[in-house]
Amino acid sequence: MQTNTNTQTIIVAHRGASYAAPENTIPSFELAFKEEADFIEGDFWLTKDNEIVCIHDPDTKRVTEKKIKIKVRSSELSELKKLDVGSWKSNNYIGTTIPTLQEVLGIIPEGKGIYIEIKDDREIFIEKLREILNQFPIQKDRIRIIAFNPNAVQSAKKYLPEIETYWLFGWYFSKKKCLKSLAQKRLMQTLKTLNCDGIDVNAAPYIDEKLVKSLRVNKLDFCAYDVDKVEDAIRLINLGIDSITTNSPLKMREEIKKIIAIERK
Repeated sequence: MQTNTNTQTIIVAHRGASYAAPENTIPSFELAFKEEADFIEGDFWLTKDNEIVCIHDPDTKRVTEKKIKIKVRSSELSELKKLDVGSWKSNNYIGTTIPTLQEVLGIIPEGKGIYIEIKDDREIFIEKLREILNQFPIQKDRIRIIAFNPNAVQSAKKYLPEIETYWLFGWYFSKKKCLKSLAQKRLMQTLKTLNCDGIDVNAAPYIDEKLVKSLRVNKLDFCAYDVDKVEDAIRLINLGIDSITTNSPLKMREEIKKIIAIERK
């Protein structure tokens, strides 16, 4: 199959350039943009003192060198800021701290964007998110909101209707014996109940032309995450995907360019 060389597929850096830098940190996001990512993707929670911070897990244990376990939702920003969340990855990142949403937004270059994954699905989080995004000078078309929880997706569209919001879905959540056709049918049934703009699904064999056609007929965007193999990226690009999320943005872009160059010869 010839690669679609006219693709406008967006390259999204998963938690930044997380293959090399500590995930969900300013260094990781800055590296991602240096590596030509179009968008970055980060995970966000609300602290006890009503600040939105960027971290994947509900606690800090996994990303601290000394395995310090502090629950994000029950802690204040000042307490979280004391933690080193960089040295676990490399000594080059000693002293790296958990960033706030405002700090992340502040380093996004002109013309680039962000996928905001809602980890904290409380309504108060959505309200605070709206407050920050409405105050911050970033174009709304440079923002995507994503969430696994369907209720969070609906709340995001309620409070921020002008921002494109996608439902996150993982095929690994489906029963192993579930037929592809049935899985796709259930997925579309859920999507039709959500007032969202599309789906962000992990790269898996369940994604095919039939599913993409169903999404397009319903005027829904089609994105994928966990795309770290170039063969998966090419297959998805040929299906007309809108964005692919990867841990290695530059490597992925260069590998795609190589295949396109070979096919053009």
